[in-house]
Amino acid sequence: METKGNKPSLGWAILSLVLPVAMILYGTLVVGVRPPVLPLIGAVALAGLMGLKTGYRWEELQEGMFEALGRIQIAIAILALVGMIIAAWLASGTIPAIIYWGLKLIAPEHFLLSAMVLCSVASIATGTSFGTMGTIGVALLGVGQALGYPPAMTVGAIVSGAYIGDKMSPVSDTTNLASGITGTNIFSHIGSMLYTTVPATLVALGLYWYLGLNYSGGAMPDLTPITDALSANFNRSFLLALPPIVLVALAIRGIPPLPTLVIAILVGVVCAFVIQDGMTIKGIFKAATDGYVSQTGHPLVDKILSRGGLTSMSFVVFLLLIAMTLGGILEGTGALGVVVDRMTRSVTSPGGLILATLVSCYLMTIGTGNGMLSIIVPARAFEKKFRDMGIQSRVLSRTLEDAVTLGIALVPYSMAAFFIVGVLKIDAMQYIPYAFVNWIVPIFSLTYGFTGFAIWKINKDAGNSPA
Repeated sequence: METKGNKPSLGWAILSLVLPVAMILYGTLVVGVRPPVLPLIGAVALAGLMGLKTGYRWEELQEGMFEALGRIQIAIAILALVGMIIAAWLASGTIPAIIYWGLKLIAPEHFLLSAMVLCSVASIATGTSFGTMGTIGVALLGVGQALGYPPAMTVGAIVSGAYIGDKMSPVSDTTNLASGITGTNIFSHIGSMLYTTVPATLVALGLYWYLGLNYSGGAMPDLTPITDALSANFNRSFLLALPPIVLVALAIRGIPPLPTLVIAILVGVVCAFVIQDGMTIKGIFKAATDGYVSQTGHPLVDKILSRGGLTSMSFVVFLLLIAMTLGGILEGTGALGVVVDRMTRSVTSPGGLILATLVSCYLMTIGTGNGMLSIIVPARAFEKKFRDMGIQSRVLSRTLEDAVTLGIALVPYSMAAFFIVGVLKIDAMQYIPYAFVNWIVPIFSLTYGFTGFAIWKINKDAGNSPA
């Protein structure tokens, strides 16, 4: 947007970013306001006042807010559809069937490890972390609860696996964005990311295996009442595999997310009528709107399976709108741009360049809560610096995803965190410490920057050669 406000000084720009974020963190971590509605509103008001103090008019700030809100229209539609797909797959028996076979087949001590692997495979196939967490993630959360695992650990493993796929899949939006905006061949980009993602994944698998040993060392709960309740209330059929198969197949074929989710919902609805007894049109509509209500008579099963629906996402959308409003102000007043620009000009070594890129990505992610914007702005800011230092663009594209794609789920007021909280019913500050992959990948990225390993130089004769 075109503005007439004064460009903030570096000190004021830092304050404009730090103070609103500090208000959110203080409200959520110290005061314990959950969900963080009032801290977010307070941060928006503070950012707006600081923007006015800089010299911006209210109309300019408002324009920045509306621009930010306009960028999340598709995301809001996806949130609504995910709420409906959870309800449809519950009513059809697909999610109960996954829970049933998960309890029968997964070794309890390997559950966290298995959850991460299953979610990573599903997410690589579909290219969507949201779709993975909203379907297989919901089922695995139920398995974990039945096995006695703390929900925080289970959700951490689910998030780690889901974001591996979101980062590495050739059909993921962030993968295509990071490669496209840096001018990197997508498969060269994915090959570059293997260097940070594979070792981090192995470390995370080891940690989940260790936690699994600790939480399965005692007497495991008797799972027979749970599996019996599932068997008595849901018919099992091989046709229940159709909804996830259709979802994966459509994603692989490159069908956009919205029609893919709609078709997956319809397939789930058809399965509900064909396979389950006593299903009615009124019941399906009520489940899709207000969520599926389980009535098996087993308290834990009913708690696990009663979720989903369009209205379950309404508060998530409300929080998202407030957070994006804050991001629009910080972006529109130029506070984030000033900080990133100063970091760009102060870099003198490859290690410093990787560090500055990571920090800039995190600042954008923390400041806006928007993953797409947090990739685009640092990519544009650092592209020339990478080229001037003779470093290939696939290192830049990899660094962007190492920070943003994985880091967005670690920001408690981001769209990703709100989604996870809304779908998996857990406080963000509980699962964040256990999302090991999201924490570990940037450590490898930074280590490579200072050691020079996997920091490929531009071949002056051959150009920016691919991996």
